[in-house]
Amino acid sequence: MNNKVKLLSMCMLSTSVNATQIFMKGSECRLDESAQPIELFTQSSDSIYAVAGRDPSSRQVRKVAGELSDDVKLKLFEMLSTKAQAYPHGVIVDRVVLKERLKDTSKEVNVSGRIVAYPVTTCETSEVITAKNYDMITATSFSGKTQRITFNVEIDPNRNAFVRKSTQVDDTVISQKQVFGIELGDTYAVAEKKVGRFTLVWPLNARQKLATIGRNHALLFENNRFVGYQYAFNLLPSSLANLINIYDINLASHIQGEAIEITNAALSEKMVAAIKSDFSGATFYQEGKYTKEPKTKLSGLKVGEFNVTDPVALSCYKGQSDIDEFVKQHQQSLAQWQNVDAKTVFYTGCNQLVELNKLGKVTSVKLLESWSLSNANLIGLADMKSVLSPWEFYGVRYLDPENKASLIGDIEDFYGTIEVTAKQWVGHFKSYDGQLVSAEFEKM
Repeated sequence: MNNKVKLLSMCMLSTSVNATQIFMKGSECRLDESAQPIELFTQSSDSIYAVAGRDPSSRQVRKVAGELSDDVKLKLFEMLSTKAQAYPHGVIVDRVVLKERLKDTSKEVNVSGRIVAYPVTTCETSEVITAKNYDMITATSFSGKTQRITFNVEIDPNRNAFVRKSTQVDDTVISQKQVFGIELGDTYAVAEKKVGRFTLVWPLNARQKLATIGRNHALLFENNRFVGYQYAFNLLPSSLANLINIYDINLASHIQGEAIEITNAALSEKMVAAIKSDFSGATFYQEGKYTKEPKTKLSGLKVGEFNVTDPVALSCYKGQSDIDEFVKQHQQSLAQWQNVDAKTVFYTGCNQLVELNKLGKVTSVKLLESWSLSNANLIGLADMKSVLSPWEFYGVRYLDPENKASLIGDIEDFYGTIEVTAKQWVGHFKSYDGQLVSAEFEKM
């Protein structure tokens, strides 16, 4: 788009729709469930002029694609602004898919964009997308409370209603019989009530369930009773930990009658001795080991009995049914957590990450490589990983040749990325040495 035209368009928008509210993806809003979702599509193309008839360079293609992507974002914003005027409380962006492709023997670049938004009744944020920051239409809002308060959407299969919960740990003192106010022997429901919600919940088998708070604290339930707790500075594999939300807790323990912080703090010899006395098997590490003043810090400890036994495989989605129905039918046999965008996700038995919107509908699926066990100290992690299988999706499997992606839909190789377009899905595979290793798909 011509820059003068773009500037004029932005000026016109800033005066004509400044009352319109478009909230960023991830904003804390209540959806208007009586209204239909808003779905819009647009595209933009431009030619590449190469020297002496040679194919355009990757740098040329990326530059043109970047300019076209910006143009498509502006068009989507304009279209959504017009639609949003019909809704007095505004709309929230649910997902945006931008797709780049080369056409006409690599001489033309085309970028298409599709957006899905929902009307809202209320929002707890004043941060909106305007003509001045229209490029944020593809961004995600992060609350300043992310470190201390997290949100979850629970699915009621009978009413399709949703209840927001928050994680809030007020009692950070632990002992041989109690963690975060949860006593050994408490039921899962009692434990969850005391902390609001767990960050990650992993059904291990018919008897055991693993739950975490943040990335460093794991609680084990057996026959619906709290039986053990584990803290570790490196609890989860980094590739898994990076997918879930953060919730920092500074553990404390009663030492000589006083509640003393024992994590993220330098520990004296007396404090180390006291912790070892109270928690058998507690481990420590030296921060700045080769400096003049090394600090001793807590690396890990256990409370109660923490023994993961015979985990079973989680359910896997292979494309044999509607994915929304799959989630409803199998959610009790899927790992569930809240991701860093504060959205509910499910993890399947074949390394698929399934993301839901606030109406409980699937919006995206990621096909992930298996995570490494190095530097991860969760007890039973190796057994949990052993029952996971490589991903598969509509007949395409991990390490299949690139051309197998066509089983899902039309494919196009865009400079090393295998773009896929199908009736229900649009996405791309990443490959290595001609083999498919991971993918991201948005549900249309």
